[in-house]
Amino acid sequence: MTTVVEVPRKKHRGRRALVVLLVVVLVLVAAFFVTDYFVKKYAENYVRDQVASSLGLPSTAPVTVDLGSGSILLQAAAGSIDNVGIGVHPLVLDGLTGSATLTAHGVPLSQTAPVVSLDVKVDIPATTITAAIGRVPSLATLKPVATISGQHIVVTGTVSVFGFPQKIGATLQPKVTAGQPSFTIVSAMFDGVSVEASALDRYLPGLTGLLQSGATLCIANDLPKAFTLTSITLHGQTMVSDFTGNGVELNSASMAQKGTCGAG
Repeated sequence: MTTVVEVPRKKHRGRRALVVLLVVVLVLVAAFFVTDYFVKKYAENYVRDQVASSLGLPSTAPVTVDLGSGSILLQAAAGSIDNVGIGVHPLVLDGLTGSATLTAHGVPLSQTAPVVSLDVKVDIPATTITAAIGRVPSLATLKPVATISGQHIVVTGTVSVFGFPQKIGATLQPKVTAGQPSFTIVSAMFDGVSVEASALDRYLPGLTGLLQSGATLCIANDLPKAFTLTSITLHGQTMVSDFTGNGVELNSASMAQKGTCGAG
């Protein structure tokens, strides 16, 4: 005869309580991640709209926002967002096309607190450089073409001498002076022969000054004043302008103030 041993009811109740507790925990965890997902999406959309507004971009502008892989709720509870990445491609400023990437770390939720670090890279292709130079009235007649060779920008054009077209050109090295873009003429060419840079002014007075001025490629007046140009580098057929905004306050008042092109 088999003896049936009954399990105490308290043990059954304990197991049921444990199962209920596990279910509650799982539901709370799932709710946290679901909530975190939607909060992050809302935050990304909000940031995208604010960036488009501060840059004067249309609402349909292709702005991408990445708030990193960490929990946005836990970061918010700590008072700041660890990493923010923003991309704008294409970026159209004053009719000239390029692209921009913004990377920020330690972005406070308070708009009166400074961001820890902020870097903005604006990529300007050689085609945009050509378009920008060609928009200068006194240079338009040259039908200038800009190409990038290593760490130099080569600008070539055609000037009429006694009714005969002659090729002229200059090799430029970009630099930053007092937060403004400028260029140094490394070499000059006339009809295939190397000449002194000053010789170009004989055929078009003021040409060297225009080539050395970075006014045509200055975009500071389209960006927040808090962003300071720190360097210009060349990669392939692209000129990269690097701006920094460490310690700035990311609020509408600060972002609404635009920079200026020109010393001072």
